Amino acid sequence: VPVSDTASGSGKAVKLESRYIVVKFAAGNLFTGTYVKTDGTNGILSFGREFDSYPTGLKFKYKYKSNIIDKCNDTDYEYLLNRPDSMHVYIALSDKSEPYEIRTAKANRQLFDKNDKNIIAYGELVSAETVSEYKEYTIKLDYRYFRKPKYIVIVASASKYGDFFTGGVGSTLYLDEMELLYE
Repeated sequence: VPVSDTASGSGKAVKLESRYIVVKFAAGNLFTGTYVKTDGTNGILSFGREFDSYPTGLKFKYKYKSNIIDKCNDTDYEYLLNRPDSMHVYIALSDKSEPYEIRTAKANRQLFDKNDKNIIAYGELVSAETVSEYKEYTIKLDYRYFRKPKYIVIVASASKYGDFFTGGVGSTLYLDEMELLYE
């Protein structure tokens, strides 16, 4: 959701809030790509946008409110209940010939794998710390291979385990002033 609560006091920032909607937990999230369709109560997504340059990092300002993980729709992740939720922001460059297809239904789950052989650079921030005032952070890209990128993937979530419908209702991530860095 675009909001006026920004780092500079002007313009817009984005608010990502995790919620429980009717029968399932939904993590507040933002990603480069497209929402393809709904499969029952699960999503099919396409991660990545065409991209062919070599940034060194992703800089942004953020605030985060971590709530206790109180929802879990996947028995494999019940051990996380009653622990603090974590935000997750990551960036990847890929030389795969197409965007990554993401499927959240457990029966045919297909999630993003940061160790995929087509990931040529990757960086992330995972934090359960509540940050009340905007804080600047830079995710540095770790280049594994020096091949030409074809896609950039940037994902931000207020609940790290949202892909598994697990997280804290009300966990909220604000993002502002995101920019790619180059040396």
